Amino acid sequence: MAKLAARGGTPVRTETFPEWPLAGPEEREWVEKVLSGSRWFGGLQGDDPGTMGRLFGERFAEFHGARFGMPVSNGSTAIEVALKALDIKPGDEVIVPAYTFISTATSVFMVGAVPVFADMDPQTYCLDPMDLERCLTPHTKAVLPVHLGGQMADMPAICDVAEKKGLRILEDAAQAIDSVLEGKKSGTWGDLGTFSFQSNKTMTAGEGGLILTNDPDIAEKVVALRAFGRFQDKPGVRSSDLTCTQVSSNYRLSELQAAVLMAQLERFPDHDALRQANAERLNQGVEQIPGLKHIGLNRPHSKPNNKHGYYYYFLRYDTEQYGNINPDQFCEALQAEGIPFVPGDRKPLYRHPVFEVESLSDHLCPLALERYQKALDLLGSGCPVTEEACGCTILLRHQVLLGQEKDMDDILEALWKVHKNIDELR
Repeated sequence: MAKLAARGGTPVRTETFPEWPLAGPEEREWVEKVLSGSRWFGGLQGDDPGTMGRLFGERFAEFHGARFGMPVSNGSTAIEVALKALDIKPGDEVIVPAYTFISTATSVFMVGAVPVFADMDPQTYCLDPMDLERCLTPHTKAVLPVHLGGQMADMPAICDVAEKKGLRILEDAAQAIDSVLEGKKSGTWGDLGTFSFQSNKTMTAGEGGLILTNDPDIAEKVVALRAFGRFQDKPGVRSSDLTCTQVSSNYRLSELQAAVLMAQLERFPDHDALRQANAERLNQGVEQIPGLKHIGLNRPHSKPNNKHGYYYYFLRYDTEQYGNINPDQFCEALQAEGIPFVPGDRKPLYRHPVFEVESLSDHLCPLALERYQKALDLLGSGCPVTEEACGCTILLRHQVLLGQEKDMDDILEALWKVHKNIDELR
């Protein structure tokens, strides 16, 4: 008689896990401050004194230990604006990881530049500093590491390479709010750091983004570029009219979204503490299950100056010990047990149709298109570590970690159940 629920057995649980996003009276209170006032607009540059956008940017920057925090419309445009602020031009090459959300690389295309795909470190699933050398050419101008799922990339090693080669660093911290490496938070290692507040993120207003920097000159560029290229205090430009001096568009965040984010920021420490405790409970249990490995080196008990942001809880499995099933099959078995695991990325970025040269012929200038073709030729058959990870990775979203200890125990019970009865899935 089958034991796995996917084969007709009794599921481990039928209760639901916490939903996301979560809102309460705090959001209503902050939004009411905007609705009851006459200021629904953040100003020409989006940061007038006394506005919600200005306040949220300052408080988020303080929370992350940075000087300047500048809200923008979303996490993807945050990368675009940040690349422009770093003077990345059409045809310039930017090294990006092959395993990440698609907009990390498409944002590079949006400024006319060329993404060059690097392999991952199998211990972190983040950009492997050892693969940077392979990607370098005379046209490389920046590296764009992603702190995937809340796990920070090896920033000391990446910074070392960037310093030696004269590269700018833009951190994609969309999935790593309040992640910490060696006592230093995400988004503060490089020249700039970008964040997302899209509906799935651990802090959300449905949409929204933010750019961090410690450089006042870069901050000035970001503020202007997010608002049609309106610069202040330039020769011949009156601060009262902020005449546009550089081509850009409108990437400002609304006051209503900033108000929601103020409440989310206040609530974040409580949610984070719960996620950290539940993730550690899972970590201890997963270590006992053969063939499973939690992806994330920043364990609190082993490295007290590091912290995983736990946007995702990644698990990697030994395919031989699990009957050579693919991630979709593994997740279907766990979902049947009442546990909402989903597959990790099923293919590297460069295998998506949008990254085919033919798809870009009308978007990139001839110089950029030529360099992109050369980058693909250099890539050859692909990034082997990334290719392998795509066939053996599953994950839980962060809201699952907002449950109770019993919920974590159910997750572990389901993982054990699949392991012990894997023959039913072969």
